[in-house]
Amino acid sequence: MKKQKRNASLDEALRKKWAIRIMLEKEYTKSAAQWMTDRLENLIDYMLYGYALIAYYKQDGTFKFVKATLLPYESHFHQRYDIQRIEGHVVYWDVDIQAWRSFQLENFLEWRPVVN
Repeated sequence: MKKQKRNASLDEALRKKWAIRIMLEKEYTKSAAQWMTDRLENLIDYMLYGYALIAYYKQDGTFKFVKATLLPYESHFHQRYDIQRIEGHVVYWDVDIQAWRSFQLENFLEWRPVVN
């Protein structure tokens, strides 16, 4: 009798997809890519309810440090934020310039919550 594999949840499948992208683009180890995917998931969850400082590299290689949130997402796009739709870019509201921006998953460095 053949054993059936348990299907990975969508979250697990998404994290795996992100990790593969990061490993291919940056040649990071599996553990480094998993750390990044965990941090990205935590960041997105946090930005749905608060403000975060994000460090990442732009596509041209310049360093970027922004105050970001996803608080206005639902009112602006008339739908809930869906983490499953993230393919390669993370969208965020740049608080300082009052505009939507994005960064590539593999260019993410770190984030911290903004606490008042």
